Amino acid sequence: MFYIVIGVFDALAALILPLALYMLPTKDYKYRIIIFAVLISLVSFIMRVVLNVPSLDLPLQYILFVLFLRLSLKIKVHWAAFILGAGLSAYATLQMAIFYVYNFLGIMQVSALKENTTLQVFLLQGTSILIVYLFAGYLKLRCTGFSFISAPPHDFIWKENYNTKENKMVIMSVLFSAITICLAIILLYKLDPLSLLLVSIFTFGLSYYFSKRSDYEDARKAIEAYRARNKKS
Repeated sequence: MFYIVIGVFDALAALILPLALYMLPTKDYKYRIIIFAVLISLVSFIMRVVLNVPSLDLPLQYILFVLFLRLSLKIKVHWAAFILGAGLSAYATLQMAIFYVYNFLGIMQVSALKENTTLQVFLLQGTSILIVYLFAGYLKLRCTGFSFISAPPHDFIWKENYNTKENKMVIMSVLFSAITICLAIILLYKLDPLSLLLVSIFTFGLSYYFSKRSDYEDARKAIEAYRARNKKS
């Protein structure tokens, strides 16, 4: 039962973090998000504990998260996969950093990374969840984050051009995120937290660079449009 409860809070953290990072609304969708978090926790419990196939849990969760963002929050698939990849890589980076702190203090061993229901795992999850909630709250209070992705619902009537430079960078970032998820499974079972930390940092760094660049381009276009209107008047 405790596994399912903490799984709900973990799923909420995994959703709230990318939405907060990209200044997308959560309040309007809070009930949908909570229900989905409960479902994800149950799916994780079935995959890891009942069926004993933990290696399939993370890829399945990634797919379900993207589907939720697309079908329930009405975010375009490539943007949903992008923000989710950024959020998950940031979350993984945070968890590995916390693990190393606990490992340095002698209260957590590397073997804990392969466990599902030990106190060490719950301690790692609980600390990560708390930090994510505090960070997301900080972003909301300060009204800060990346703003180049428009708030949902997105316009699905207009056909998306995936050949633009922006969309190519998004797709590249999504591919790196998918690779990171696959590597995370391998590295966790090889008990190699350092490699997982480095891969997660690289993937999040790529997403961060693209996001900063996109925000800059949006600001530049807005300034140019403003100047053009002033010249006409």
